[in-house]
Amino acid sequence: MKVSISFCLLILLLSINACKRQEISVPEQIKDISGEWRIVKAVRNGVEITTLADFTKFRIHFKEGQYNIEHPMPFVVNKNGSYSLDDPAYPLRISFLQTGTDAAVSTGFTYPVVNGKRNMVFSFSPGCASNTYLYTLERVAP
Repeated sequence: MKVSISFCLLILLLSINACKRQEISVPEQIKDISGEWRIVKAVRNGVEITTLADFTKFRIHFKEGQYNIEHPMPFVVNKNGSYSLDDPAYPLRISFLQTGTDAAVSTGFTYPVVNGKRNMVFSFSPGCASNTYLYTLERVAP
């Protein structure tokens, strides 16, 4: 009986020491916003306005730190230029620097997946602080 209790204690101690925690680190992928994006939903001051204006022609192209706008609408910026993200892996803000200006315009955005498609959701006030826009952009299929 003495041997079996000692044996059990030995097995217990060995199994406790054998279970060491190993942390597995999986690096977050850098968010790639490159490509052509279109507005799929527009909200102004809490009211959806997507059907009240023709947002279908608006396009913004992101490529290698530069952006180009086609058919401008009320947006964070209205001229082409460069952009940067506050954090490449976990971006919460995007800064736009329009060509010919010295001051960058920064706005918050999210990068959710909706119905299997990556979206970007921008919130901004273009000039008048009493008007707040929330645009949902979807990448245009190549």
